Amino acid sequence: MGAGWRRFSEQAKQKWHLGGGPDFVATPNTRNEMMLQEAGEFASHLKKIEKDIRGLKNATENILLSTKAVLSAPLPRVYEETQGGKVVPLNASNAHGGGALLLPIGGTDFNAEELAKISKETSKKLESEVLAPMERWMNAYALVQNRMNKLESLRLEVDSRRRTVGRLGKKVDMQRARLPQTRAKGEYEMENTIKVLQHKESKLSACRQSFKEHEALVYHQLTNLIRDTVWLKSYLSAVLRVQTEAFQAANVALGQMRTAALPAPSDMAGVPTGVAASIPSTPEALTSGRDATPPHLQANMNDVTRKLQRKDINGGSMAVSASALGSKDSLYTIQDAPAAPQHRIPAAPSQGGYDRYGEQAYGRSAVQAAW
Repeated sequence: MGAGWRRFSEQAKQKWHLGGGPDFVATPNTRNEMMLQEAGEFASHLKKIEKDIRGLKNATENILLSTKAVLSAPLPRVYEETQGGKVVPLNASNAHGGGALLLPIGGTDFNAEELAKISKETSKKLESEVLAPMERWMNAYALVQNRMNKLESLRLEVDSRRRTVGRLGKKVDMQRARLPQTRAKGEYEMENTIKVLQHKESKLSACRQSFKEHEALVYHQLTNLIRDTVWLKSYLSAVLRVQTEAFQAANVALGQMRTAALPAPSDMAGVPTGVAASIPSTPEALTSGRDATPPHLQANMNDVTRKLQRKDINGGSMAVSASALGSKDSLYTIQDAPAAPQHRIPAAPSQGGYDRYGEQAYGRSAVQAAW
């Protein structure tokens, strides 16, 4: 009988409780089976946490490298129109070489190379201090699983040979009991059966010894494997420590934190130029600017005023600045002028919360020098 068929048939007999009689007891391997079962449950947890740690490692690499790329990019600039009609960024005259000053989003004290270094060191630490030991444990567990399969094959072979030896032993007893009737022929058959029995017993003894040695080896490896499981807590602590150190170092590499501010205008002695010069600073200046009629329209001012005082169909008077109607740059005519409202329009309610996005920090009076 081949070894493969012997093991297969024995496995079926033990599974379905066939043959061997009620007094046959299978060779035990209970301690290794229980230890391997619990080690397998631990391996499932370890696989899950290892997957999460690798995901955390990749996410840390991505956030650090993305932060480096984003903070190394230039800040958007504020442009103004000069008196000659040219549009230039503010603070262009202060830049070296007369060009426009490009500030990175991270500022001048941002250390981009340090972020890349932190990303590499963090990945290296997680691999060497956490993931590599976990992988070694999983490899040892897989090795024990393979040896456990071999041990199970040896156990089935031992039981199969035990059944064979038991049948031959019963056959010898029956032949010995029939010797008075069979005489010489029966004695000859009994001697042949005894020889086969001795051969099978020697094979059973060798197989049983191999099983005992292999069982002890598997038990020893499982014992060491289970004792090493207590280190998982230390590995998880190392993950948190490495991540904390990485983010703390990355925060230092960002540089000093400042309140974001738009660049101040690069005008001499605070005198505005370009578009800024055309914006009145007070409501009184805005009113005087509207009432100031160009000299070449002074002769027609009375006629324009009388026309503007006529009533519309709703009884409201027309009120449009004469300078706006008479200017060559105006886009409006008398026909386009809207009727003045008969009642006062209430002011719109002030918005609060996130709708204003901090207008106080972006007011004209709150502009500060950038970096």
